[in-house]
Amino acid sequence: MGYRKTQRRIEVSLKGHKTYGDDTDYPLAYARGKSLGEYLVLMGYSDAEEGDERSGVVRQLEEFADALVSWNLEREDGTPIPCTREALFGEVDNDLALALATEWIERLGGKVDSADPLPSSSPSGEPSPVASIPMEALSDPQPSTSVPA
Repeated sequence: MGYRKTQRRIEVSLKGHKTYGDDTDYPLAYARGKSLGEYLVLMGYSDAEEGDERSGVVRQLEEFADALVSWNLEREDGTPIPCTREALFGEVDNDLALALATEWIERLGGKVDSADPLPSSSPSGEPSPVASIPMEALSDPQPSTSVPA
């Protein structure tokens, strides 16, 4: 039995973001991942399909819009903003849209949370509990003999 590949879902969180990430409420979205080939084209490392004249930023924003699955964005009156391409381009502030898309692209590239990437059981830089290995000076080298051992 082999590994069964599933479509990767990426959590796009702006928690801790300097503008949008206060501790109690922050933008959160989920978007689909990309294949390696799609990622390379998205990042401009590989040529886009012939006839695709979109600039890099426009292509990235449109790809993000197409990859969206859900989000927690609301209008000022508290009603949910639909999680659609049209709503991203028509209702979401440009700074917020760019921040979300940038986070998604960084996550596609392997970014992990910098706040606490290690489990809480990981030691915090304390010295190893293993006793130190005693160090002794090496003895003087023995003179070589012409007789093979």
